[in-house]
Amino acid sequence: MNRVTKDRSPAAKRFDPVTSAAQRGMVTFELAIGILAACLATALLGWGIGLVGLQARCTESAGQIARQLGRDDQQAADEARGRVPEGAAVLVSEAPTEVAVVVSVEASWGAFGPITVEGRAAAPTGGR
Repeated sequence: MNRVTKDRSPAAKRFDPVTSAAQRGMVTFELAIGILAACLATALLGWGIGLVGLQARCTESAGQIARQLGRDDQQAADEARGRVPEGAAVLVSEAPTEVAVVVSVEASWGAFGPITVEGRAAAPTGGR
């Protein structure tokens, strides 16, 4: 025995690495499960951020369409409808004093979804 091992207290020897055959693969298994869980959590976080971005696009499109219809500019409203997210549905409801627009789209990621994401906006009609 060398001097470092001989002088160690029993309490310090408790923390010596375990070398039994039954314990050798545990760290590898735990690390693999931890990496898989971290990858899944990162992917779900990315999808959630993508949903927030999609909701912002729907809200922006609804606002543009509502403003253009409130100004009675049908050509600009049609151009704004062309910029909605792919597969989105546009619902317009007109009242005497305002125009309300809802842009909704369904998003899914594998087994997660479909989730309906929508944006709403309203604009005054300008006294038409």
